[in-house]
Amino acid sequence: MLPACRIPTRVTDTTASLIDNLFTNLDLKTCDVIIYDDSDHFLILSEVTLDKPKVEHPERKTRKLDAESIESLRNQLNNINRSPCLDNQDVDQATNYFIQEFEKAFDRACPAKTSKSRRQEPRKPWISKGIVRSIKIKNQLYKIRIENPSEDNKEKFRLYKNNLTKVIRAAKASHYTKLFAEASGSPKKSWEIIHVIIGKKKMSKFPESINHGPELVSDRPGIANVFNKHFANVGVRTVKESVAANNSEQRNKFEDYLPPSSLSSLFLTPTSKEELINIVNLLKPGGAEGIDVVLLNLYYV
Repeated sequence: MLPACRIPTRVTDTTASLIDNLFTNLDLKTCDVIIYDDSDHFLILSEVTLDKPKVEHPERKTRKLDAESIESLRNQLNNINRSPCLDNQDVDQATNYFIQEFEKAFDRACPAKTSKSRRQEPRKPWISKGIVRSIKIKNQLYKIRIENPSEDNKEKFRLYKNNLTKVIRAAKASHYTKLFAEASGSPKKSWEIIHVIIGKKKMSKFPESINHGPELVSDRPGIANVFNKHFANVGVRTVKESVAANNSEQRNKFEDYLPPSSLSSLFLTPTSKEELINIVNLLKPGGAEGIDVVLLNLYYV
C-alpha cells in the first residue's frame, strides 16, 4: 500500500502539512488536491481505472412548445375527422380513436426530442448561474489567499464569502417561500416540502418476506394477498375466538345495529360538456405528462 498524495492537504498562515491521504495498491492515473474553503482540510481527488461498465447518462424527452407549434397543433386538431368519434356508440372505441388522432397531431406539431442529461445530479434549485459564477470567483480568491496570505487577500476573501453566503441564503429562502405559496391549500404538498427541508427521507417499510403459517412468502403479490386475507377475515375470526373463549351464545352481527338499507341512497347524474370544461379549468397548469402522454398545459389549447 503506497500513499497517493505527496503535497500538503492542510494549509494555514504559518503551516503546511500532509495529514490526509489515500493508501492504495492500485495504479492511480492522477492524484490532485482540491482547495476547499469550507474546511481547513483540502479534498483529495484520485483517478483510477476499474473494470466496470460505462455509466450511461439518463435520457430525457423534451417537446417543442412555442407559439408556432401550439398554433400548428390547434389547426391540426380542427381538421380532425370527428365523425368516427361522435357517431360511435361505444365510449371506449370513441375515446381511443380521439386519443390516437390527438397523439398523431401532437407528435407532428410538437415532436419529441431525446437528449442525454449531462448532470447525473442536478444542482440545488436555488443555485442560479450567477451564483455559480460567484462561487467560482470565491474559490479563486481563496486560492489566492492560500498562495499569498496577505492581510489584503484575507480581507477580500472574507468579505466576498460573507456576501455570497447571504445571497445564497436569501435565494434558498425565496425558493421555499415560492414553493409554500404554490402548495397553499394542500397540506400534503406542504409536508413534502418540510420533509425536503429537514432532510427526512421516505423509508420503505415493505417486508421482503413474511411467514404465513409454515410457508415463507417472498413475492410481493403473495405478501399482499396474505395481508388482504388477514384483514378481510380478522373481524369474523376475532368474534369466533371471543365466543369460543367465553363459551357464550352467538352474538349479534353488525348488520343488526344498522338501519334498513335504502335503494335510493345513491344516484348518478349525466355528465355534461360544461362540467368537464369546468373541471379542466380548475386544474393547475403543469409540465408533467399524463397517462395519455399529453402535457397538462395543452388541455388549455
